[in-house]
Amino acid sequence: MMFWILAAVMAALVVIALLWPLLRPRGAAPATAEFDRAVYRDQLTELTQDVERGLIDKTEAEAARREIERRLLQTETDGARTAPASNPWLRRVALALVIALPPAAGLVLYLQLGTPDLPGLPLAGRDPGGPTERALLVDQLQARVADDPDDIEAHLVLAQIFERSGRFGEAAARYREAIALVQRQDGMVPSALHAALGETLVAAAGGQVGREARLAFAAAIEADPGNSQARYYAGLAMAQDGRLKEAIAVWQDLGADSPADAPWLPLLRQQIARAAQELGIEPPAIAALPPATPGASGGAPGPNAADLEAARNMTEEDRTAFVRSMVDRLAARLADDPADPDGWRRLARAQAGRREVDAARESLTKAEAAIAALPAAAPERAALTERLEALRGMLP
Repeated sequence: MMFWILAAVMAALVVIALLWPLLRPRGAAPATAEFDRAVYRDQLTELTQDVERGLIDKTEAEAARREIERRLLQTETDGARTAPASNPWLRRVALALVIALPPAAGLVLYLQLGTPDLPGLPLAGRDPGGPTERALLVDQLQARVADDPDDIEAHLVLAQIFERSGRFGEAAARYREAIALVQRQDGMVPSALHAALGETLVAAAGGQVGREARLAFAAAIEADPGNSQARYYAGLAMAQDGRLKEAIAVWQDLGADSPADAPWLPLLRQQIARAAQELGIEPPAIAALPPATPGASGGAPGPNAADLEAARNMTEEDRTAFVRSMVDRLAARLADDPADPDGWRRLARAQAGRREVDAARESLTKAEAAIAALPAAAPERAALTERLEALRGMLP
């Protein structure tokens, strides 16, 4: 809609500029001939008076009189000539062409070369293709931020554009600004925003998980213990520190909590294989287990597709109550069937996410007891123990 308004204004300005010479009122032509005749008549009168006073002889007076009379006759002849009248019909045609032709020509060109049926996109959903379009959008967004420094959306879109362009330092600066604004306005920063800042910092450091990136991922996990992006980089940070066993445990934990078609599973398997090769051990397998049905033994009851779809449409209060009900259902099942170390670990992680630190530690203790009750030759003992240690290290 804004495009058509601007186009109409520009067309109107062009039409006014073209019509101005035609519509401007024509002033009356100065009556120079009448003025000259008056001057010549005054000269004849003065000449007669000079002859009577004897200031000029009759011969010179006669010559001067003839010259003045000749000029007077010339002015009367020029005044008799009249300019041809303008044709009003041609004037109307010219006005009509000036009014209609420029807008019509512009509209025809736009319909032929433009894309009038292309729907508009919201600012956050735009993907500037070429460098020129990207630079233009960056300039517009920077002007928008200059006018309104509290515009969170503009900061986030700039961060995404800079990130796609490889300008990771500038992208990180925009993410920091957006996080500060969200903290100031809402208090609670989404986990995904912390994770995006951390990933940008890792890219800026050439793949190294530095201190600020680690703090960002820790904040993401604190806001959402299930954030897969932050959990992956937490394992990567451990691997870069030489804590390969802990890194493998974190990645295995992430893989076990991931759906079977999760796009990050191949990368997890590759990282686990690399870490296992450095340790000189066989890489443990990742098995993304299907969610267990309520009441089934050996697994925690998970939400089905209908539960997840309903949770997306809930308010924040309803979603909190929904999560609490899921945790309570898991706790009730474990109270009836405590011989499930992985169930206790999941309960501990959920309690840690709700900042119930004491309850999380108690669940970890029960998980350790369940692991101890397993047969000595059980192959899952070592992996479960490593996962518990990794989770315990995340607790304050």
